[in-house]
Amino acid sequence: MKFLIKKEEFLKGLSRVQSVADRRNTMPVLSNALIETVEGGGIAITATDLEIGLKGVYQAEVAESGGVTLSARKLFEIVRELPEEEVSVESAENNWATIKSGKATFKFTGLAREEFPTLPEMEGAEFVPVDPLLMHELIRKTIFAAGDNDTRYVLNGIYMVISAQEGGSQIEMVGTDGHRLAVLKRKISAKAAPGTAIIPKKSAAELKKLLDEGETELMMALSKNHVVFRLGSLYLVTRLIEGNYPNYEQVIPTSNDKSVSVEKALFTSALRRVSLLSRERTNAVKFVLSKEKAALTSQNPEMGEAREELPVEYAGQEIEVGFNAKYLLDALSVMDQDKVSLLLKDNLSPCIISQAGGESYKCVVMPMRV
Repeated sequence: MKFLIKKEEFLKGLSRVQSVADRRNTMPVLSNALIETVEGGGIAITATDLEIGLKGVYQAEVAESGGVTLSARKLFEIVRELPEEEVSVESAENNWATIKSGKATFKFTGLAREEFPTLPEMEGAEFVPVDPLLMHELIRKTIFAAGDNDTRYVLNGIYMVISAQEGGSQIEMVGTDGHRLAVLKRKISAKAAPGTAIIPKKSAAELKKLLDEGETELMMALSKNHVVFRLGSLYLVTRLIEGNYPNYEQVIPTSNDKSVSVEKALFTSALRRVSLLSRERTNAVKFVLSKEKAALTSQNPEMGEAREELPVEYAGQEIEVGFNAKYLLDALSVMDQDKVSLLLKDNLSPCIISQAGGESYKCVVMPMRV
């Protein structure tokens, strides 16, 4: 294999696979990126950890076809430091690769491309178009609530529900770790086959990073065990989490009758300040709601206490309730409106957080004893 490629183009491809290539895996080839030429010119860069796979095609002048797998991290570090804007890459039959740029030359060994796992192509799968901005919003507003290394493995992913709607389909995304929940529904114009999937949190985060680049085209295909996303010349495939997702709808309260409206910026900054003196393990902050104001307090026996008042729109009876400040801040950080609403019932019931006119998006946070 031999090709010439722009440094910027090579770096773009290598940077995308850094968090996919698995350095800790017992299979050494999984810490490598597969570099191979493609028909019609250019090269493909692929990485996988057997759960998620990412493949992208990049412009290059190919002199000799072939392929090799090389350390994803080390190759990225080398290319990043090369002195010139063009990079020459050549591999030999013994899987050694030579990287040249200007007067700099690097030679290092790789592994045969035959050892690299094949990504599922899902031939015959029905791809449907999805607005990239819509998918980005669905992930951004739910991923923070999904579990991290939860023993209930299904909670370590985002639950996606596709259902039929008049004139198209609806995609619903849900994230929960058992202490908080975020759910968002959005309509798409394409008619997608109804189904459900639990997408691993890492996979959803990788897709969000690719969408952050501003790709204007997104296609999605769902099968029993995998979901595939195509973004232009990028191909992202992930294995789905097996299991039954909990009935999240029964967690969303229906009888919360105490409504509080507050400026998001004021609420966020006050929460951050007061939580500075909360216990690090619980981040507990107490709210005392009374007519037209809320008092936020925190106590830490080892450090002291904090208190701050802020104006709110509230006309109900006084109520005291405690929350994990981090959970509230995470929810507030993805709200797009200047005002947010809190629906409460009592100090033992979950709180619903939403934004003005945002019936399709809800966050639920469990209370704490403080």
